[in-house]
Amino acid sequence: MSKKILLMDAFSTIHVGNGALLENTIQLCKKAYGEDCHISIISTDIETNKLKYDNLYENVFLSNFKRGQSKLYKLAWLSKQMLLILMHTINVKTFNFPLHKLPAKKVQKETFKAIEETDICISLFGEGIKNSTSKSLPFWLFTFWLAIQKGKDFILFPQSIGPLTKPWARKLTYFALKDAKLYTGRDKPSYKELLSLGFDSHRVMYVPDVAIAQEKGEADIYKYFTNKSKKVIGITISNAPKDEVGKSIDFVETISPQIELLDNEQYQILIMPSNYLRDDVSEDYKLCVKLKERLNNKFDVEILENRPYFPDEYSALLSQLELFISTRMHVMILATTMFTPTIAIYTQHKLMGYMKNINMEKYCIKYEKLNTIAELAQELIENRDNIVEKLKNENSKLKQEHDQFLQRLREV
Repeated sequence: MSKKILLMDAFSTIHVGNGALLENTIQLCKKAYGEDCHISIISTDIETNKLKYDNLYENVFLSNFKRGQSKLYKLAWLSKQMLLILMHTINVKTFNFPLHKLPAKKVQKETFKAIEETDICISLFGEGIKNSTSKSLPFWLFTFWLAIQKGKDFILFPQSIGPLTKPWARKLTYFALKDAKLYTGRDKPSYKELLSLGFDSHRVMYVPDVAIAQEKGEADIYKYFTNKSKKVIGITISNAPKDEVGKSIDFVETISPQIELLDNEQYQILIMPSNYLRDDVSEDYKLCVKLKERLNNKFDVEILENRPYFPDEYSALLSQLELFISTRMHVMILATTMFTPTIAIYTQHKLMGYMKNINMEKYCIKYEKLNTIAELAQELIENRDNIVEKLKNENSKLKQEHDQFLQRLREV
């Protein structure tokens, strides 16, 4: 009988990074439990994910929260969620009725039933357990705890953990997940953070991000350009989260002068936003448009369409670049997985964590070193063949870590 797997916290594939997490988590599950394993997904964006996936369910708590509402609305919403949590806590500790038999909205009942009927529950969050997510963290943790209380095998798939310094958040995380089967951090600091929380060290692993297993799809980068002779440099920028770097920075004004030092006779630019919105324009896309307008003064510049890009298509584009520059982690991972020389801008510690994983930390640039982009870009271009070979070797080493992870998954 095939295993039933429930992915408990998938976000939206409208963000290429989240799509890479989802697609490659599914592939790892199939390798571990067989191609015929039944996979269901709790998603915060069913409309986008249903373009590629089946068996989708709403997030129990956060899918019915409307942003931008009044304090009264937030208080009423929070009160309802607390009642739901209290009801389910009492139930699993006393009568233990099936989750979907308790009062709830229809979409919530369907999700609770999916939890009830699965064998293995997986968190592929990415970076949900940290200080900056403390407002939503209790709701995620409660859903995980509830699955564990119902006897489901729970696995924390490779993700960034921390910084998590708030005492209540650390205690709640330990309490909710102490009976999980396996915990994995996707970089060494995350691995150490998991150990510091007090989990059984025999169940804690360092496992590289699942996106290193991404397979390339179909795409032609020159459909965006009329000139087929110039090589293409790809760039994506985004607003940096202040909770990690402590300040805001205008990437258009700081990166553009460095790009303009490159040879416009040899190179043209493809701006590659990686976060989108359905029926709207994301902040990432708006920022990338500004970058395009600035670089238009010197280069032939194009920008990706304002639509979702699944990771296989995006990876195919990355594989054809001469060089990639990124403030976003997962598309940077996809680029190096496609063996494309890459410069990462240190907007979050997880970017440096990954670049250290592949011994390319020299090309992860902190803010005070942004004036070295042109120099490093030229270095990567001049030594491109050697860099490509190094990326191939490092990717192969990381995949060996995945082999060990697969063995542990099969034991679960």
